[in-house]
Amino acid sequence: VPQDFRAAVLLIDVEEFTYKEAAGILNVPIGTVMSRLSRGRKALRERLAGVAESYGIGRTQQEGKSA
Repeated sequence: VPQDFRAAVLLIDVEEFTYKEAAGILNVPIGTVMSRLSRGRKALRERLAGVAESYGIGRTQQEGKSA
């Protein structure tokens, strides 16, 4: 996951900073934090999907989406 996206995910989802606090820490507008957070979460979801599937997690959810 690119560094900018990773920083937003860590600050918001792991460290539990508010968007405003994260924007101040990263020195970017709140909208940029929100965009990076969304893109970072998407990148993580995509990267972790294969790992989850190898453990048998998520197959039912994916089958339900296509049905």
